Amino acid sequence: MALSRLVFASALFLISHLGISSTSFRSVLIERFGRNRYLAGYSIVAVFTLGFMILSYADRPVSPYLWVPSLAHWWLTYVLVGLSFVLAVGAFSTKNPTSLGKEGELGTEPRGVICITRHPFQWAVVLWVVGHMTANGDGASLIFFGTVGLVSVFGTYLIDMRMAREQNDAWRIFAARTSNVPFGAIAMGRATLRWKDLWLPILLGLAVYAAVFVSHGWITGAGLH
Repeated sequence: MALSRLVFASALFLISHLGISSTSFRSVLIERFGRNRYLAGYSIVAVFTLGFMILSYADRPVSPYLWVPSLAHWWLTYVLVGLSFVLAVGAFSTKNPTSLGKEGELGTEPRGVICITRHPFQWAVVLWVVGHMTANGDGASLIFFGTVGLVSVFGTYLIDMRMAREQNDAWRIFAARTSNVPFGAIAMGRATLRWKDLWLPILLGLAVYAAVFVSHGWITGAGLH
């Protein structure tokens, strides 16, 4: 029963995000209710579905393990989650035209983590998800974290589609200088990564990661090995 509730909650979270926020249905809702009411309503739906999924996961039953986490799994998790914090901090400390309400910055030169990927926060979530799936290995955890990861991965492509539809030429210029897939633009010579734009996200990201690492047991009730 508890596992079924987790599946249902995860499906609600997946549908509400991928079916509303980055599709043409979003424009319909904005036209009908206005941007501010849409954002308020969507925020309520997002918080409700995420909260429902978290509570369902917290009440999960013991489920089969696809693999038994080992010390190697945990060390991989430490690395992936540490990198995720660097990307996440960089997403909020750098001008990011793909962030909500920041479309006006499409003309700015891509810098910092935006050179790595134009969706740094979404890919930070993916790293966080893969790290936690690696460290758990049970079916319920794969459902919970996997759903969050799917929303983030597919969300990057849906955001690209929406931006291309709504921003036209400004988006095409920005997209040509960046990449969705991490390091894609750098590998193709379309972007240059500079240390001076990265040291602050790295420093702050690792500091936040250290704080979360120390307090993880208090925050989640689950200690780190």
